[in-house]
Order: sequence, then C-alpha cells, then structure tokens
Amino acid sequence: MNQNELMLPVFVGGTGRSGTSLMGDLIGSHPAFHLPAHENKLISERAGLRDLVRDLSGIPDLLRRHFAVLHFYARAQKVRQFAFREEALNDQVRTRMNLHGQPFQEAFEYIQRQNPQANGSIHAIGQGFGIANFDKCVNELVKKLAVHIDQNGIVDTDGLLRPFFVTRQFDRTEMLVIARDFLCDLYGAKSQLRWVDDTPSNSLAVDFLAELFPDMRFVNMIRSPTDTISSYVKQVWFPSDVKLAEQYISSNLLAAEKLTGTLPAHQTLTLRMEDLVEQPEKTLEMLAEFLDVPNEFNQKLVKSDAAHIGRSKNDSEIQAVLSEDLKAWMARHGYA
Repeated sequence: MNQNELMLPVFVGGTGRSGTSLMGDLIGSHPAFHLPAHENKLISERAGLRDLVRDLSGIPDLLRRHFAVLHFYARAQKVRQFAFREEALNDQVRTRMNLHGQPFQEAFEYIQRQNPQANGSIHAIGQGFGIANFDKCVNELVKKLAVHIDQNGIVDTDGLLRPFFVTRQFDRTEMLVIARDFLCDLYGAKSQLRWVDDTPSNSLAVDFLAELFPDMRFVNMIRSPTDTISSYVKQVWFPSDVKLAEQYISSNLLAAEKLTGTLPAHQTLTLRMEDLVEQPEKTLEMLAEFLDVPNEFNQKLVKSDAAHIGRSKNDSEIQAVLSEDLKAWMARHGYA
C-alpha cells in the first residue's frame, strides 16, 4: 500500500448548505484524488473514530469502553448499504416509488416511519468502498479493539448488553495509529490515490483530523450566513425559527474559525461558495495551488446558480436576529 498518498487526505468541512458536497465532487474529479463516498460518517461524526479514540484512550471505564465499540460498530452497520436490510421492506419502497411516483428518500422515509425498528439508511458509504472491503475493515478494527466479546452479554442498568465488548488499555497515540490504519485500509482498497472526505462536521474536528493525519489538507467552505440561515429554515428537519438558525450557524462558524486558526497556514484554505460560483476559474486555481496539483478539476460541476447567491442579504427578519459576533465574522470574511 502506498502510504505516502493515503496519508495525504483532503478534508472538506462547513456548516452544511455551504457547498461541501460540491467541493468534494470537484476534488474527487481530479485525477490525483478519489472520493469513494460522500460524507464518511465514521470519522468526525458522533460514534465515529473521533469518539472512539477519545473514549478508548480516556477514562478507564469498562462500560464506557463497551459502548464506544458498540456504538461505532452499530453506526458502521447503519451506513453499510442503502435502504433496508430486510428485502421485503425494500420491495415496499420500490412499490411506493413505482405506484406513487415518490423519489427514493420520500418512499424510504414513509416505510421507515411505518417500521421504526427496522435497520435502514438513506445515507450509505459501504457500497462506495465495496461491501466486502467495508465489512472486512470494520470487523478487523473491532478485533483490534476488543480482547473479549461475550456473546451472552451482561445484565446491567441498561438491561441486557449483548454482545459485551471488553477492550484492552490504549493510550491516545496507539488509538490514533489504529484509526489511521483503518482509514488507509478502507480507502486504499479502492485506490492508492489521495482521498477526500466532505463531511460538513469536519470543520468542528480539524484539530482531531490534523492529529490523525499530520499532513492532511483542510478546505473550509463558507457561505453568506444570511443565505445559510434562509436555507436552514426551509428544511423539513429544522423549525422555521430564524433566531435558532442564526445561533446554530453563528456558533458553528465561530468554532470552525477558531479551530482552523490553530492550524499552520499551509494546511487550511477557506473558500467562499459565492467565489466558487461567480469566479470558478480563479477559485479553482487557488484550490489547485493549495493542494499542490495542476488545475485539472472538472469545472463543469460548478453550476451557474448565481440567483441563489445573496438572495437573503436584505431579508429584514434575518438581519434583525444577527448577533454582533456573527456580524464581526461576516466583516472578516467579506460579507459585511
């Protein structure tokens, strides 16, 4: 395995609704990189490697460590493949798509609500890495962590914990090596090229990512907060509360700015979604220089949807809830 390339990943992060997926696609379109799956949920998100490293190298608590392994494994199984593990439920999804004309996500959500205990997912990464390779990497990781797996389980305050994972003692450096090897094996089976992950929450975990891969590069995608707030309150999963959206966006942007500020200048690049859309050639030249590669990104992926840029700049309801901290952030990043 060519560790040199696999040890040079590019992480993309942002608030969500800020162009992280587009940036992932752009970098993944370059011949020097590969993007097997969007948003690897097993790195910076809850129950991912970040939590696993923290919990298994921190407090020497037997139950805490059991749940760390259990939650990681359960999360991996959740994102293993699209739709349900039960084929009969997938048949119901297909029926709703064919007879009712529903898109996959809408049909899946309907069947999931009818069967809340069913194991399914609308976001899967296992298929991108190859199911056999994904399963192999996850199972090998669990074997490295658990010195004993009690299939009968134990009865505790939380009920029957089965299986019950008993891990050995780890220090943080050792856990980082194990996590790093897991990702190199996972991505390396698909390609020996540098790899890309575009999980939005990477922006809140850049300290961990730099610890995990000291030579990584981080692209911080930002967008006008007023447009992002407007986008959030239009989502079905978020309430129509502009102040709440402002608080989420503001805290996220300020935390990401503080974290990226701790990295060496050569390791992080902040790009505005507006610049990518309005000046794609110039912006991609900056990206190429930052990643130390020729500008061979597929610029056609950047759609001319400038109508969405700045559409909420003069929204009085949003302007009224902007905090002074967020206004100061906007001034620092050219949104004043």
